[in-house]
Amino acid sequence: MKKLPLLLTLLLATPICSFAQQTATPAQRTIPTVTRTVQIFSTLENELNDAVQQRNSGVIDKRLADDYELRTAAAPNRPTPRAESIASALKQAPFASQVQQMAVHEYGNVMIVSFLWSLDVAASSPLAKNIFIVDTWKQVDGDWKLATRYAAPTDAQHKKVPGVDLSGIDTKKKI
Repeated sequence: MKKLPLLLTLLLATPICSFAQQTATPAQRTIPTVTRTVQIFSTLENELNDAVQQRNSGVIDKRLADDYELRTAAAPNRPTPRAESIASALKQAPFASQVQQMAVHEYGNVMIVSFLWSLDVAASSPLAKNIFIVDTWKQVDGDWKLATRYAAPTDAQHKKVPGVDLSGIDTKKKI
């Protein structure tokens, strides 16, 4: 008879103890591993961004393909040719920026690189603070050259693209 209340007490205490242990243990977070190609193209993208900010035409010439063009969401039917794109970029006052949320898709000697480009510009700046970029890099003589850039400012109103459900997605993700 004495064993029954003791056994009952132990059975009732066990779930409470294990619950306390579960809540005390911090949730484990997984940190995605950056792939080798993401590391390579993060370096190339940052090198190009830095070259523009430092007005280093040697690096800009080295990284952009001869037939480079910039295409924007604002004027999808009017590509901006290489010389015009460089001249326009160099007219802007220097600003800090950050490449985030990069993905790289490999197709032999062509790489499709997408990322969120966050610009550290004043709210009054005509430049968007966040731009979604899709870059097409091609291998030329053993080196990577940026052939085409597609750019679109991210919509502050969170408008949707057909075929995408944004519910439950944290659009401010930093990876």
